[in-house]
Amino acid sequence: MEGKKKFEIKFKKVGDKVLKAIFINDVMLDYSVDVEALKKISALGSEYKKAALLDIEKHFIECVCDMVGRQVTAQELEKAFRTGWI
Repeated sequence: MEGKKKFEIKFKKVGDKVLKAIFINDVMLDYSVDVEALKKISALGSEYKKAALLDIEKHFIECVCDMVGRQVTAQELEKAFRTGWI
């Protein structure tokens, strides 16, 4: 697809762990969420959890934008998860 980049979710072995990661044109996106920190924030209440999730979404979109070299919307990301192209 012209102008599009391959967008895949793959499993990658790192040491003794197997990680689920996003690959764009076969390059792993350097992104992760601190699950323990998210659990602690969630315990403070739904407003804190909601704010944290919005911050995570914003940062994730910024990381994808940096990797593909252009602005990407949340809707484009949703489509990429379905189609495999961004």
